[in-house]
Amino acid sequence: MEPPENYSTSTFAVPFEDAKKIILRWDSTASDEARERMIFDGDREEVDLYLQAVDEIQKSMSSTSISPPSSSHHHDQDNNSNKVNSAIQIAMARLEDEFRNILINHTSPVEVDSLLISDHAPAPASSLNRNTSSVRSSNEFDQEEVGGGGDHVDALDPIQRADSSNSSASYRSTSSIREIHLIPQEAVADLQSIAKRMISAGYLRECIQVYGSVRKSAVDASFRRLGIEKLSIGDIQRLEWEALETRIRRWIRAARVCVRILFASEKKLCEDIFYGIGTAIDDACFMETGKSKHYKDASLAHLFIMNNVHYIVQKIKGSPELREMIGDDYLRKLTGKFRQAATSYQRATWVSVLYCLRDEGLHVRGSFSSGVSKSALRERFKTFNAMFEEVHRTQATWFIPDSQLREELRISISEKLIPAYRSFLGRFRSHIESGKHPENYIKYSVEDLESAVLDFFEGYPVSQHLRRRSQ
Repeated sequence: MEPPENYSTSTFAVPFEDAKKIILRWDSTASDEARERMIFDGDREEVDLYLQAVDEIQKSMSSTSISPPSSSHHHDQDNNSNKVNSAIQIAMARLEDEFRNILINHTSPVEVDSLLISDHAPAPASSLNRNTSSVRSSNEFDQEEVGGGGDHVDALDPIQRADSSNSSASYRSTSSIREIHLIPQEAVADLQSIAKRMISAGYLRECIQVYGSVRKSAVDASFRRLGIEKLSIGDIQRLEWEALETRIRRWIRAARVCVRILFASEKKLCEDIFYGIGTAIDDACFMETGKSKHYKDASLAHLFIMNNVHYIVQKIKGSPELREMIGDDYLRKLTGKFRQAATSYQRATWVSVLYCLRDEGLHVRGSFSSGVSKSALRERFKTFNAMFEEVHRTQATWFIPDSQLREELRISISEKLIPAYRSFLGRFRSHIESGKHPENYIKYSVEDLESAVLDFFEGYPVSQHLRRRSQ
């Protein structure tokens, strides 16, 4: 590629000015032509020229940030820094638009038929077909499922044919995991070149958001093609059993296709685009649930993550196919994510409760052994009782389906809570019991708390009242 006119590497100002002109020419906020055209839709020379300009701007950003301060050049340095920052912002906004446009232009719901390969018809190198006229609707799947018998393989939908003994699916890779090209390799290369520059400039979050938004829409569309519907609990409860059973059979078959092909291909696409960039963005794009952000209660959000990650890990460990697709390295990352969520849950829920059981603030200056402020101590017991009752009231209604996880979490809570409460009670019980109405402050025995912890995560329909200690 020919360098721009007057391009020179002898001084800092000339290459920067050339690069800045290229960046500004494609500023969509200042030019109708820039708004209407996309750089990566044009010829490759234009693409290469723009990327070189971005690289030059980023080099200039590094130069201005590491240059030693000098009083004589301080003003010029500030001006250069402002110019570089402005050019970077314009360039990144443009690259974000280009990244989104490439993804959208090369993203279509995958053909249902292309997800399956019969023994007699090997799959083409790219299974993406933008011509969707041959795709059957989920309604057609329902009709065929009701009317078709086991001997009429041709009348079954593609997912059914995959499970039919007369025409079993054959996949190119081992253990029935097959990756298909969701996006052409030329477009993947362009996406990688953009992602690398956005991330190096500090625009990781924007890159993830654009990628996740576009690919989520594509996956949702593929779900619909496979007959996976979004149903509320109420919708399911209103279905007749026969209709629900029909849907369940189709969901199971569709889930098998998703795990073996669709999810494997999505993970491969993430790795292809973000490989070697030096971040864990491929994992973030592929596995980030995001649903935990809908919970206002931080403890519940962390518990949601624990519940789901634990379920995923157990399913992966129990399935050789899933384990091969995900890999042991990512399995370790999931386990780490679970531990992190568990630690975050403990902090969000119990740090403030256990803080009530500290000695600080209870002793009157003077005699350490007998100088205990009874008013401060009574207030401390009242605060602990109120906080623990609130935790019990809410978390007894939460539900952890897995009995092992439920029990392990209760044990973890008890190991921190019970010794701290027993010690606090042992040190200060006499100060409360020597005064009036001690039952208003020491409301619970150690045994009461042990029993109360057993209520946690049982999913009770209404909050449970704490059982008072024996009088």
